[in-house]
Amino acid sequence: MLLTAPTLAFFIFRVLLFTCILQACVCAQVDQADGSPPRHQNVTQEEVSCRPVGDCEACPHELLHEPFCQPFGNRRRMHCVNITATALFPSIPVHIGAPLPPHSALTQPHSNDNRQLDETTAWESCGRIVDQERADFWEFIACNVLFAGISLFVLFARSRRLQALQARQLAARIGLIRNTTRVRP
Repeated sequence: MLLTAPTLAFFIFRVLLFTCILQACVCAQVDQADGSPPRHQNVTQEEVSCRPVGDCEACPHELLHEPFCQPFGNRRRMHCVNITATALFPSIPVHIGAPLPPHSALTQPHSNDNRQLDETTAWESCGRIVDQERADFWEFIACNVLFAGISLFVLFARSRRLQALQARQLAARIGLIRNTTRVRP
């Protein structure tokens, strides 16, 4: 039996629809199997408010693989406060800043700092350091100028040498150079 174009299109549509339904069922089973709540339910999360402290700095070599050192290898210190915890205790002041960045790492607060008790130190990924990039740019320009200077020196020295060699060859061809080693009779 030969399938006509409308019948073939309907068959392809049914196969695609069946595949989509099967994929949705598999995703729902995977969500329930790993213990996470279904996607349609709301999950209460703690809200954290962070503010940057200081400038961007280069990450140490051993931490370059961490997400807060990606993609440029720079990080900035952040102080973060749990807003939901401070809402329960209004006597603790909250510094509302930027929300928690996606590439930050939370660490425990240091005991010798004079920060708030519930404030946590974090690192955020930051862009390039302007002063370092400016220095790298001028270093690049200086290297290019040095290479250009050396190349021009070699070019002019070579062209002078080649010009002198060609002038001697021309003089030898037309007989302008006399041989001074001849003995007169």
